[in-house]
Amino acid sequence: MRGAHFARKLLEHEHAAVFAAPPRCGRCKGAEIEIRRRQNGTWVWRCYAPACKTTPKGGTNAWTQNIRLGRVR
Repeated sequence: MRGAHFARKLLEHEHAAVFAAPPRCGRCKGAEIEIRRRQNGTWVWRCYAPACKTTPKGGTNAWTQNIRLGRVR
């Protein structure tokens, strides 16, 4: 398989544009964002900044946001 058309279709199918553009953290506004996959198969953005690993109430939940994937045509 060769060609630009095949490459575009493969990147579209794998949601490359979505995964290449992580948002800023909703809590600390930092850019230390990584992608994770939950056991149920849902993709999420997760902040790894030290400020987001703990909460003011003593918790250890980092900021996360579900990733919305569009349908592949």
